[in-house]
Amino acid sequence: MEHNHHAHNMISAESSAKEYAKFAIVVAAITVLSYVLFLQFGEAGLQGYLRSFMGIFFIVFATFKFIGYEMFAVMYAGYDIVAKRFRPYAYAYPFIELGLGLLYVFDVMPNGRDLLTLVIMAIGSIGVAQEMKKRSGIHCACLGNVIKLPLSTVSLVEDVGMGLMAAVMLALRAM
Repeated sequence: MEHNHHAHNMISAESSAKEYAKFAIVVAAITVLSYVLFLQFGEAGLQGYLRSFMGIFFIVFATFKFIGYEMFAVMYAGYDIVAKRFRPYAYAYPFIELGLGLLYVFDVMPNGRDLLTLVIMAIGSIGVAQEMKKRSGIHCACLGNVIKLPLSTVSLVEDVGMGLMAAVMLALRAM
């Protein structure tokens, strides 16, 4: 019996490592792709690169959400503070993310887009942090059904990271 239990743990640890590896590959691909985009079209400096990175990031993550659209909406409504109270927000969220991605890629409405990103990511961070405090172990809906990782530091880093990048861009523009 003990041997069986051990084998099960190894399998779940392996699949978890595989999911983290998939996530790392996706983030690496976004980083490289956004650098290529930046070199081709971006304005020089940190702001140009951040804009490229955020654009590609939002588009890729929105695509993941569309792949498991119905499941995403249900899971997201389970922990997001707005989606819990207003279900249509869960269904709108992938479109919002896609829209933000396009605004970044095509460099449209810089201040409005960065402000909106800051607000949406801050709201997202609250829900993720609350769930983490409860240690609920629910899957992160942010990756749709493509990569199955627990709702954890990854989602918090995504929300806080994107929010911080938007704040940096606002600050750089204000200087």
